[in-house]
Amino acid sequence: MYIILKLRQLKVYLHRLFAVELGQNDGETHVPDHHVNLEKLYDLGDHPKSVDGVYFNGMSSSGDALICGLARRPRRTCDAFLFLKINGKDVFLTPSLPETCLKKSSEDEEGHDVQGLSVTNFIPMRTWKLTYYGEMKPRTDDNRKIKVEANLTWSALWNPFEYDTQMSAKSMANDMAREPWSTDYFKLLKKFHQTHYEQMGNIAGSVCIDGTEYEINMPCVRDRSFEWRNFHRYVYHFIFLDNGDFVAVGSVSQPTILSHLTIGYYCRKADQSVTAIDACDFHLYQHGENQTLPNDYGFTFEADGVSHTVKVISKDEVTFYIGKDKEAKFYEKWCDVTVDDNKGQACVEWHYNNVVPKQ
Repeated sequence: MYIILKLRQLKVYLHRLFAVELGQNDGETHVPDHHVNLEKLYDLGDHPKSVDGVYFNGMSSSGDALICGLARRPRRTCDAFLFLKINGKDVFLTPSLPETCLKKSSEDEEGHDVQGLSVTNFIPMRTWKLTYYGEMKPRTDDNRKIKVEANLTWSALWNPFEYDTQMSAKSMANDMAREPWSTDYFKLLKKFHQTHYEQMGNIAGSVCIDGTEYEINMPCVRDRSFEWRNFHRYVYHFIFLDNGDFVAVGSVSQPTILSHLTIGYYCRKADQSVTAIDACDFHLYQHGENQTLPNDYGFTFEADGVSHTVKVISKDEVTFYIGKDKEAKFYEKWCDVTVDDNKGQACVEWHYNNVVPKQ
């Protein structure tokens, strides 16, 4: 399986390299056609579980934080939310939270746009705009509404990481080898395939809260997902180190095809490399299995032949649901983190399947 995965990655790499060389123009900046196609609006079709989601998660060393998600769904519905934590103030939330299922109005366009929240791509894999004009509520007072205007620009700092083709073949083969193989198993792998890519960058701009304007500037990851995610559980660490490095690392449980899957990558500022995580000893059954989340824990991971130690201390958290029927429950935990001897901040996303089995 390792050989098959490596050959598949090589085939995709050579195909895209050839396509880029054909499309280059002398003296001009060229965006590969593959990236242009990935950043287009996804055709949702008629499947009720179709989704086209864009997600931002950022945190600064001063404690400012932003979490935003906007997923297009069929029949002009969206899963959308925005959390803002600025200048030591209370956490501000979009009014529907902890629920996120919203209906588009007739004025909302077909893009990632709903009830004052808008996310728009300017240059594929380079720049996105995030704006919000409307009311938000403080976490400490659910009945109070405050006018908020946000005008933010996300800019890429690293190349994107595509899970389809850039995941560690070593890690993936190891996780697949733990499952019982059969013809039906590989059919399910194909059926539950999901296109998902992430990119590390920076988000900056102005946020006006109740008439007071604040400037924000923080490292921020952006991701894009297509198709419905059929997860039982996952925990994903977005780690922003003070030395400029960025780490995304975690574990996923999708029992239909993979009871355990290691995910993630390491963005190194020194050489602008984006390297897949080859191994990680963070196991879901050891952490928060019954939604009692740990506030102080550690684990190790390996990338590019180097082992790293991670220590996490939780400072704050928010909770919300995704889906019309609250199919998924999320905890977003803001944390202090140390990777080896490098300090930083992290937002850790804990996902739980929230569907109660029928008796």
